Amino acid sequence: MVISHSSISVGANNLEKGKNMAILKKDVYTNDAGEIKETTGGLPKGWAKGKLLGKKGQEVSDAQAKEWGIGKAEKKAVAPKENKSK
Repeated sequence: MVISHSSISVGANNLEKGKNMAILKKDVYTNDAGEIKETTGGLPKGWAKGKLLGKKGQEVSDAQAKEWGIGKAEKKAVAPKENKSK
């Protein structure tokens, strides 16, 4: 078997280096209105229909999870408290 430089680089392009990945903890659905919700058992309550965006255990990029509004919540900046121990 002969491996050329071009065949190695093709496989390397498929790897997304430096991209953080998150694993979904719940199923993610969207409806016609564009709402996105996470559920553990089928469609969210009150939805007649929806589209599955990702299943539990599936890997998605952190950017995609942030776009969907799921996953880690970002902490907001808080003003430092005054040190009264002097």
